Amino acid sequence: MRLIIITLLLLSFLLCSCQHQTENAIKIDLTQKKTDIRYSEFVDSASYLTLYSNDSCIISRVKRLYIDSAYTILSDRSGNGICIFFDNKFQCNIANYGRGPQEFISITDFCLDKANKHICIYDIEGGKLLKYNYQGKFVCEYPFRNVMRSFANIKGKFICIQAAYLREMQSGVWTADSNGKFVKVLLPGNSDNVFEMIYPYYFNYYNDEGISYYDRYDNKLFFITPDSAHLKYRFDLIPALPQRLKKRDDKGLQDYFMLATCYEFKKYLLLFYGSTEKFYQVLYHKTDSTYRVTDNLVNDLLPADTYEVSEHYIDENTLAVELGAQEDDYNLHFQILHIKQQE
Repeated sequence: MRLIIITLLLLSFLLCSCQHQTENAIKIDLTQKKTDIRYSEFVDSASYLTLYSNDSCIISRVKRLYIDSAYTILSDRSGNGICIFFDNKFQCNIANYGRGPQEFISITDFCLDKANKHICIYDIEGGKLLKYNYQGKFVCEYPFRNVMRSFANIKGKFICIQAAYLREMQSGVWTADSNGKFVKVLLPGNSDNVFEMIYPYYFNYYNDEGISYYDRYDNKLFFITPDSAHLKYRFDLIPALPQRLKKRDDKGLQDYFMLATCYEFKKYLLLFYGSTEKFYQVLYHKTDSTYRVTDNLVNDLLPADTYEVSEHYIDENTLAVELGAQEDDYNLHFQILHIKQQE
């Protein structure tokens, strides 16, 4: 009996120790002194990529960007649908707007099913999920009755994200099969979190095994696969959004911060936090658990006479920067930043 009691106490101690280690929050104080952060601090080298297009598809400001081998597949903000490049040359675009079969009313989000070489489009207005191949040909479509803000496909399965709580509908993060049918909950929704976050980016495609997902309500960073959600970091953000504002009380929103986007690299976290009035960036070093805050993130690797239009996380080692183009230049130009692997 004594041995059983000792064993139970030891197990309890170990479980408490593990829980304490997991829940040990990293303090991020956005009120601290600001210093400039330069890309050269965490970028090892830069290369350049041109996607050759033409006046039949004038792409303006890339919204989402994926790279799979020789294919570069993206959406923009000008209503061109999904644009497909092969070997850096424009092939076609998927712009089947409409309300009929094989058509979508809008593109809420899209992702790649790399395992099957499919482009997956979610249409929240039409309530359906459509698939096309990498040549732009229609494959199939399925009704999708749940609502989601974003999604990814890992090894043929969907990871679905609806962060804000929706009554009588699926909320949180869950897995769906290749046809979009619900499989299992990965992170349950919280009925207190009804405030719809004002920033649209919910995850980054970390690698072929899973995604990096930042829970904006609880300031937790997870690595999520189709089977599990692993908590990697918890942040004590100052000043964080209080619970009363998560319940959709918009008074005082300008005084608090929420995540805009998070780039997780092997050695660093680059975190973007915003309120309705201010915007800060945080560079966190995983190796020594130190961080700096800035309101001036400087791309000191930009060539002369160029400017940055947008940034796009590619994977744990790579960040793509869309560069501005001349008026008659229909091509897309990117600076590819290769992140340092060692401090």
